[in-house]
Parts: sequence; structure tokens; C-alpha cells
Amino acid sequence: MPLTIDQRLDAARVRRIVLPMRSDMPALQHVNAWRVAGTAVFDTGKDDAETRAVWDDQPDLGRITDVFCTHGHPDHMGLVHHFETAFAARVHLAPEEMASVVDAARQEQDQATRWRQTFLRDMGALQIGASVPIPFSGGSTIPPFAYRPLAEDQVLSLDGSTWRVALGRGHSQRPALFLEDRLGILITGDQILPEMTPYVGVAFDTPDADPLGEMMAFLLSWADLDHTIVALPGHGAPFTDVGRRVRAHLNSYQRRLARTICAVAAPVTCADLLPSLFHVSAGQPVLDFHYTMAAALLNHLVATGAAQRWRGTDGAFRYQAG
Repeated sequence: MPLTIDQRLDAARVRRIVLPMRSDMPALQHVNAWRVAGTAVFDTGKDDAETRAVWDDQPDLGRITDVFCTHGHPDHMGLVHHFETAFAARVHLAPEEMASVVDAARQEQDQATRWRQTFLRDMGALQIGASVPIPFSGGSTIPPFAYRPLAEDQVLSLDGSTWRVALGRGHSQRPALFLEDRLGILITGDQILPEMTPYVGVAFDTPDADPLGEMMAFLLSWADLDHTIVALPGHGAPFTDVGRRVRAHLNSYQRRLARTICAVAAPVTCADLLPSLFHVSAGQPVLDFHYTMAAALLNHLVATGAAQRWRGTDGAFRYQAG
């Protein structure tokens, strides 16, 4: 009889640590950390009292020598600085993720506000009748004092297990996945999830980027992964048949793009699109990520030549198919 997922994780000395996560989204109220061989941790959760309390209840924290970060978002990397200072743990993440974390930490509030306001003006969010955007509430990550860069195909030896690094794109600047081929275990972070489709949105300081194109290109390269591999996600329970989830993510993005291209048959702003893309009414307050996700869809249509973009006399961009 094949081993269950829990049995396979026990045999591999991998333990899931479920950490609390206060989020604006009801379906996103926890984040996973993964402890491997007792000495390595993959992701740390947020830096708040509830998360610290969970970690304080974990045994033998002093044995932790290395912290590997799937990406730099505060819900995954928020406590890295604590592990570094309290346990002298080495911190590992992709250079692009480190640069993003450092930039966010150094960013002056006035500059961040200007970038956000410029983006929202361009999206038509500041116009009368548009959905009022509610700012992100996740905060920023305190950068570690030092880090060790992760690279594509880098091999990590962790007390008898060997993990290969794969670097993705789309959800963040350069997220890392970690594959143990012999044990058939893959730590996916937020690049591949068991239920929800991974968030893909533009950043306020790079509003013209095409993160959705990058995410879909990444996913296509993982669509035929061995169905027996156990995936350990950033949110949700471990799962198998990763290729099926990858294809589901791709289908979800394609459906969103199809809705978007239909909605831009006539010139519209990004704000005009929100009721067509999300379960919101015209003018209903929304989170910033509704605008950043919609912008990612529009940017991809523009990047692929499926839509045109120009600035209206009111300062907001207009989009139209063709």
C-alpha cells in the first residue's frame, strides 16, 4: 500500500508548522512554515505576537542553522531577522527578492505614497464614482543583516536530504521552489497552491511590468511534473498531482484574460473593469490588490498586442481590444 502524505513527510523528516495570519481575505488566514531535519526552516511567517507565540512553542529552536525563504513577502519572511539574531541562522533567498525587501524597507513613506497615488490615477481609481481603493495592510519585511543568494539549479544538502532550487517569476520578483527528487517532495511557496489561484499583480513602482506573462511562462514549464510528488505550499495543506494544479492555475488566468478582453471592447479605464473581473459593484470600495491584479491582466493584453493603451485627457489610461 502506498504511503500517505503524512507518512512520506515523517519519513523525510519534514514537519509542517501552521502559523496564524491576519489577512484582508477570509480564505487566507494562515501561512505554512516547513521544518526539515530539525535544522532548516523554509519560511517563517509574519512578525507579530501570534506568530512568535507559535514559534516559541516549537522544540529545539536553537538547532535551527538555516532559514530558506521562498520569497520576500512579509507573511513568509517577516520573522527572518529574528531567526538571524536569536539563533545566528543563515538566511537564504534569491538576490532579486533580497533587493525587493531592502528597497521596500528603505522606501520613504512619502515616496511610497506618491507611487501608489500615481498608479491609482493612471488606473482611473481617483475619478468620481470609481471604487475607492483600501491600502495594503501587510507592512514590510525587516531585511536580514546578511544573506546567501539562491541560484537556479543550486543543490542544498540538508542532513541527508538533497534539495534542488528552482526560481520562478510572477507572484514576486524571483520566488524559490525547492525539490527533493529522491523523496519526491516540492516546497512551492505561493507559486503553486492547492486551492486558490496565486496572486499576480503589478507593483506600484513597476506599474508597466507583465508579471502575469512571467507567471504563465513559469507554470507552463511545470505542467508535466510527476503526479506522485508531494507539494508543500505556502498556504493550504500538502497535495499531490502538482501538474493538475498548475494546469488549473493556467486555466484560471486564461479565463480572467478572456473576461478582460471582452470587457475592453470599448475604451475603459482599469476602474471601469473591476465589476467585470471581481464580485464587486460599480463604486464599491475594494482593496488595492483588486487594482493591481486588474492592471496585471491589462498589461499582459497590451504586451501581447491584444489591447491598446493610451492616456486620456483626465490623466487615466484607457484600454481597448485590438
